[in-house]
Amino acid sequence: QEDMMEKDNSLTNKAYETIQQQIFDFDLFPGQIVSDYLLSKELNMSRTPIRQALMRLKNEGLLEEQIGKKNYRVSTITKEDIQDLFDFREGIETTAFMLSWRNGITPEQLENLQEITDKMKETKDAGQAKEHFFYDQQFHNELVALSNNKRLIKAHDEILLQLTRMRFLSFLENSLQSKACMKHQAIIDAIKDQDYERGRQAVIDHVRSSRDDYINLFGNGLSANSLCLLRYFTRSPETDSKEDE
Repeated sequence: QEDMMEKDNSLTNKAYETIQQQIFDFDLFPGQIVSDYLLSKELNMSRTPIRQALMRLKNEGLLEEQIGKKNYRVSTITKEDIQDLFDFREGIETTAFMLSWRNGITPEQLENLQEITDKMKETKDAGQAKEHFFYDQQFHNELVALSNNKRLIKAHDEILLQLTRMRFLSFLENSLQSKACMKHQAIIDAIKDQDYERGRQAVIDHVRSSRDDYINLFGNGLSANSLCLLRYFTRSPETDSKEDE
């Protein structure tokens, strides 16, 4: 019986990870209906682990139930959604910065933040959008982790999936990648200069600037052409080669 439960959990996790990645890659785009029947055929597994995975994704906010229907759909992203999310993010990251400063940011921790930002710049210049995105996210994870506040870190983790989906929108506008590098460097420079207020304002400015950029990109919904571009930029070379076979 334990072996059966372990197998079921493994299938559920596999379904969860696959569907989540499809959402991030915009293979399943905002507002699209998600059918457990079709997914069971696609993933070659029973509908039970699919349904469990869909419930988990719904609880994380990536899917939403359709009123009066059994199917889910991929959560849409509206101007109000972006505003709410970034208001929450501003509270988390400014509080994390305050606690990190109070704890004392060590030279080693500062060097780590600088190395991440340098890698962001390198991947941007090399046109490696996915890698740039990874380091962008890592910077914010590290900044919040410096607070050593478990509840704050958990709150940041809870919105991370929504932030991940939105950060992929930067693929549509290359200038956003350059801006992110500049904003991160401004935070680091303030820490180096031991200027707390300038650093706190740099965090706020970065979050609010990102909010406005995403509202401009997505506030009125993505066009069909934009969705196609997102699929192109987020699809891995391995996926393309398999589809060409």
